[in-house]
Amino acid sequence: MTIDTSVPAAPVLSSATYPDDGLWHGDAGQAGTFKITDPAGKAVSAEYALNGGAPTSVSLSSGTTSVILAPPTRGTHTLRARVKNTAGTWSEWGEYSFHTGVITGNLSGSFISDIAETHFASTLHPVDPLEETDEAFVDADIPEEDDTPPGYVEETDPEKAETEETATALPVTELPETAASSLVGTSADGTAQTLLNLPPAAASPAELSSTGLVIYPNTQTDADTVAVRSATNRVELFHLLRSSNAPRSHTYTVDLQPGQEITAVSENTLMVADPQGSLATFVSAPLALDAKGNTVPVSMTVTGADIVISLAPAPGQTVHYPVLLDPSASGYTVTPSEKRYCYWNPYDCSKARDQANVALHYANKYYAQKTLYQGTGDAFRHCLWNALMEIYIDHETAYEVATRHESESRGVDKTMDLNNNKKGREIGRYYKGKYKAGASARSSCRSAVSSGKLWIIKSGKLVRNNA
Repeated sequence: MTIDTSVPAAPVLSSATYPDDGLWHGDAGQAGTFKITDPAGKAVSAEYALNGGAPTSVSLSSGTTSVILAPPTRGTHTLRARVKNTAGTWSEWGEYSFHTGVITGNLSGSFISDIAETHFASTLHPVDPLEETDEAFVDADIPEEDDTPPGYVEETDPEKAETEETATALPVTELPETAASSLVGTSADGTAQTLLNLPPAAASPAELSSTGLVIYPNTQTDADTVAVRSATNRVELFHLLRSSNAPRSHTYTVDLQPGQEITAVSENTLMVADPQGSLATFVSAPLALDAKGNTVPVSMTVTGADIVISLAPAPGQTVHYPVLLDPSASGYTVTPSEKRYCYWNPYDCSKARDQANVALHYANKYYAQKTLYQGTGDAFRHCLWNALMEIYIDHETAYEVATRHESESRGVDKTMDLNNNKKGREIGRYYKGKYKAGASARSSCRSAVSSGKLWIIKSGKLVRNNA
């Protein structure tokens, strides 16, 4: 007599009705056949449970059986099963997840949110790229040097005095109440606006999901608009395309104000600005993702005041629906000199201003409000902004944008910012390409504050920040 003391392997689960291919199949209440198979073909019984319910026992024939199940709701479901051999030994549980529901036609805002979160949660809710690190600032390894790019010619604009109120004020980007309306960007001083009309759509009212998404349901055929506010001045707009019947092209029309113009497109980014005002709005369409996480190329073209953003799959590329198309709009305060540079470099400027948002976020997190103008928080912000531009963009952009941003400044205020900008770029160059470069640069700028390597203004005089 031989006693089998082995432990069976977890069963293999499969279904032709509800395959685990990451796509959506069937519908709530629609029965499907699920197969439970012992890889060794020796198990004699099994038990299974759907969505954590009570287990049901079944017998196996030649190590396999099929069961009929009807998913009770639309959404993601998980079937668990385990098998038992003739000696009464149970295997580990096997798991099988699948998506249930018809995702075409008019859907509820809550189901649209579920679809978006199921496939694109990491895009809709990006994690902090500057995770904590304990790496310390090493001053000896970061030489001070003149980092002026060859051929750079400094530009100055008429002086514009900065105040504590204006130093950290941001433009405001407002979402509309319905999809058939406009995205409105207003300058920090309230004197200028950019009006970006959303693509033609049903007047779907905005709904707030439980995860913080703003859903405009059923805006076009098998399509929805989803919005995420990432900052006061920045809104991420997404088009959720649920089938091949959804429109592949979306046209945003700029309601151009007197004097405003649209730049040429650079790397799917453009700028809307006027020569006199301080508001610059950047519109970007960096990517699209399909249901299996594959990148789908995107094109951006401009005709007159119309910005057309389209899916542009590569020849022969299979697109798996749903697809998330990701345009965004951000408003920033820029100087005339900065604007002249950004006119020819909208993509680099857009990325540079995004890094300014990151630096301001951490300055607010680490330092008291009263220090954000001419104090330690201000010094840290300029240091980190320039370090991040060096790391994530390039040196020329970091120098041009940061230096031109001071074109309306004068005296010790300008000297303070330029000195702290330079220290930040030195830190950025040191960490560029290294592991956790952004987080390390942030720690280094904090260390530079505590060790007196940055500059602040006290009683109208420029001093080291630890003076």
